[in-house]
Amino acid sequence: GVAIFLLFICGIGLAWMVANRAMKGVRRVTQTAKNIRHEGFHHRVQEGMEGTEIQELAVTFNNMLNRIESLIMELKDVTNNLAHDLRTPLTRIRGQAETALRVDQPNMKSYEEVIGTVVEECDRLVQMINTTLEIAQIESGIDNVDHCAVDLVDIVQKGCNVFLPLAQDKEIQLKIHCPQEPVCVLGSVPRLQRVMSNLLDNAIKFTGEGGQVDVTLKAHGTNAVLSVKDTGIGIPSNQQEHIFEKFYRAESSRSTPGSGLGLSYVKSMISSLAGNISVSSTPGQGSTFIAEIPLVKPQ
Repeated sequence: GVAIFLLFICGIGLAWMVANRAMKGVRRVTQTAKNIRHEGFHHRVQEGMEGTEIQELAVTFNNMLNRIESLIMELKDVTNNLAHDLRTPLTRIRGQAETALRVDQPNMKSYEEVIGTVVEECDRLVQMINTTLEIAQIESGIDNVDHCAVDLVDIVQKGCNVFLPLAQDKEIQLKIHCPQEPVCVLGSVPRLQRVMSNLLDNAIKFTGEGGQVDVTLKAHGTNAVLSVKDTGIGIPSNQQEHIFEKFYRAESSRSTPGSGLGLSYVKSMISSLAGNISVSSTPGQGSTFIAEIPLVKPQ
């Protein structure tokens, strides 16, 4: 009887020790949550050794905090950049309106010019906001756009036909290298068309007169590989890692009109299709953007 009693006491003591160690870890998580509420997201749970489950909870909690803090920083950057980019067209709209109001005897032509400028700037604002929202929707994972098998050969050829007059205006040779057979990926036709347009627009915009842009599409292994190569101004190596960030513009491109969202859209769209995009560039010689997207069978 005494032995059973002692075993019972030992069992209670052992259970209390285990529970206390577990509760110590839970209290640590709770205290960190309270600190975050009052002092900010820089706090983390100390990852002790109170048991596998508690350690796993601490690691998971800290990973969640890291992700939240990263998202908050990204949101701040996007907000700051968006506010900066919205300020410019709004300032132009206000300036045009004030100029029109100061004219004593305005004629119809001057009013038409002011209204035309205002409409253009408003269109820019709407496009910028829509693109920002679409990127956010794609990256959030709650995108409801239907996907189907899309032939990239058709996307590339039509995109190049649209941009051919712009290339000819700058005496740029726009060359297309596509296979005869379909190269299909799972995606949205309008969005893939926009990806192609953004890459072509970027290449032609930053290539000088008499330059060349080569667009190459091929099937390689399990991927469709799209390459857009130009002989333009190029991107410095220390800026290439930022080129796909929202609103980022390389120093050499800041004098050229643009929102800084085109390549960010391309990156988000291709990533959502389980693909990837990379850039290689040499300042003064040009840039090459290579996108890889998983192949699917034609429907």
